[in-house]
Amino acid sequence: MVAVSSPALDKLHKMDDFTSEGSYHSRSSSKKSNHSIHSLHAHDANDPWIRQSTSSLLHGYDKAKRQSIDVKTGTILVKDLVCYLSLLEAEGPEDKLEFMFRLYDSDGNGILDASELDCIVNQMMSVAEYLGWDVTELRPILKDMMVEIDYDSDGTVTLEEWKRGGMTTIPLLVLLGLDAKVKDDGQHVWRLKHFSKPSYCNLCLNLLIGLGKQGLSCRFCKYSVHERCVHRAPASCITTYVKSKKTPQVMNHHWVEGNCPGKCDRCRKSIKTYNGVTGLHCRWCQITLHNKCASQMSPECDFGEFRDHILPPTSICPAVLERQRTVSGSKPPGARTESVTLDGSPLQSQQSSFQITPPKDTHPLLVFINPKSGGKQGARLLRKLQYLLNPRQVYDLIKERGPATGLQFFKDVPNFRILVCGGDGTVGWLLDAMDMVNFVQVPPVAVLPLGTGNDLARCLRWGGGYDGENLSKILNKISKSNVVMMDRWHIEFSAPEEGDVEQGDPIPSNIINNYFSIGVDASICHRFHMMRERHPEKFNSRMKNKLWYFEFGTSETFSATCKDLHRDIDVMSDGCSLELATGQPLEGIAILNIPSIYGGSNLWGENPSHKKRKKSQKSAKRDKDREFSSSSISSVDLNIAVQDIGDKAIEVVGMDNAAHAAKVKVGLMNSGRRLAQCSQVVIRTRKRLPMQIDGEPWMQPPCTISITHMNQVPMCMGPPSLKKRSFFSFFS
Repeated sequence: MVAVSSPALDKLHKMDDFTSEGSYHSRSSSKKSNHSIHSLHAHDANDPWIRQSTSSLLHGYDKAKRQSIDVKTGTILVKDLVCYLSLLEAEGPEDKLEFMFRLYDSDGNGILDASELDCIVNQMMSVAEYLGWDVTELRPILKDMMVEIDYDSDGTVTLEEWKRGGMTTIPLLVLLGLDAKVKDDGQHVWRLKHFSKPSYCNLCLNLLIGLGKQGLSCRFCKYSVHERCVHRAPASCITTYVKSKKTPQVMNHHWVEGNCPGKCDRCRKSIKTYNGVTGLHCRWCQITLHNKCASQMSPECDFGEFRDHILPPTSICPAVLERQRTVSGSKPPGARTESVTLDGSPLQSQQSSFQITPPKDTHPLLVFINPKSGGKQGARLLRKLQYLLNPRQVYDLIKERGPATGLQFFKDVPNFRILVCGGDGTVGWLLDAMDMVNFVQVPPVAVLPLGTGNDLARCLRWGGGYDGENLSKILNKISKSNVVMMDRWHIEFSAPEEGDVEQGDPIPSNIINNYFSIGVDASICHRFHMMRERHPEKFNSRMKNKLWYFEFGTSETFSATCKDLHRDIDVMSDGCSLELATGQPLEGIAILNIPSIYGGSNLWGENPSHKKRKKSQKSAKRDKDREFSSSSISSVDLNIAVQDIGDKAIEVVGMDNAAHAAKVKVGLMNSGRRLAQCSQVVIRTRKRLPMQIDGEPWMQPPCTISITHMNQVPMCMGPPSLKKRSFFSFFS
């Protein structure tokens, strides 16, 4: 124990007085501003979904504080202090686990005995009470978990067993208060905001005025206050998960009063927001009502038009509480289950902190956003989607250091979908991470394109870029989308058997999702990439990027750095050589998996109609010496070959020069030169050439390239667009 000075104790007493004063002010303000809410739900005072003005965190904190601090003697348990302070730390999970092991290993012998494990169980109980969880049946569950973590059953736990359990099946980080993702709900997440319309403070009820940012608004519920009022604001934000399995599964509306202009969804009359804090808006179902109209509405919330996408808080429960139902069930004592990857090796990530049971006939949406894509579009989308959905469904890829956290959270959720907001590189990042997760059912992926290019989003009918469209339309499109399977290809590079091995640039990826190309287009892309690395300030808009591409493409047309490429490259498709050296001159070769490249160009060309294919098949049957095959390199067969992203075939296309690709882009030519449609490609180069995979360029020395089919992934195909393509779509 550590002695606490008298001034520190006095400060704690002052904090108690401040908390009580702030809570009283919040209650009085709430009564003053909204009588209808309290009269409407007076009978639901114990309902956890009807938010009161006092925070559940404060109650949990007071209880934990009384247990950890002896006010008379002025002492506090060191382990409790370290545990609570560790909530603010950002170290890796293994480092946290090792630190806590050393802390509780009081005799320093490198093992945890029965008495030390009992201390850990007591600390876990304190953390659970601090978080407000249901702990009525928790202690025997925790003791069983300590037995389960003893893998060799010798009565003690070593550091290796401790780490193994904490990183796989036992949520030690959560139970010891070391998982920052599991914290008390109800706390507002503030951001400074400029209000474009007259708005009022939800606490003092006065107008939010000022230059620039007039006040603070919660990201999750839109509760708004002055900066001077924020320290007195009640912790009345939404809950994102339940703390007890006994919680009713029926959700009630979460009303936020005021600052909701528009018409009442019940009486269809305007809400006069200029009169002060009036009108109610439900954060979950997004309905807006007059105060008097709300009293005539049922308190139950159906989540509105986005119910198919939203993961209700009642569906999310801490995993350790879920064990209270499963440990005593069919699972035999001592049985263990571990997460594994597709190849059977242990999954190197910690056990999910929550157990998710979504409502029937719903398709919860898991959202990944790359805030660096599309300028500031990613950051705005992050805020908007966190407000429309459960915040635990939306992940910042940069902050979370990849998609692994979100994928692990949703791993066992049935029938969920994924929305990835970013460019083609972000989509590839997600698909690579999905390969490492052992899903019960692989979820389909929808794309909200940000930035430029976005070839995959274009061919899946999600457009070339997000232009501020209402997110409700995007979510409705996802509901109406169809699932298609998309091929993914493995590409392998090997050095030539003879001659010296040259050093080239790092290869960006060994997987092809969209396309792979060699020659003139890769040269333009490489020059663009190098210039952007040197002068990023010159590439801050989509239009500027397209103008730079135009400049590099024009200069490449005159310089012809990849002239006579066909003489320095050999291509074999399904074991048949294409004999490029004796054919027409080429400056570029593209291997296509999808019907889009260069930001919307279709180098393969439009697929032939069913009538044309049927006619060609009848003509082929008349020739007894020839059998029709869609993978044949015959020019007749290639003219009617259909390109499909899920046919386990890849297309090989040649380009005469940079002008050839530009003409296809603007529609002056139908396609590039079709060379083959096959299931395997081998390419041998004889000099240093520019190459690119899915828009990521590099310079590659002479090598042998082998492309084979890897797997398929489900993707969401958007509904057909009603807009017709125009000339100005070239600039989109």
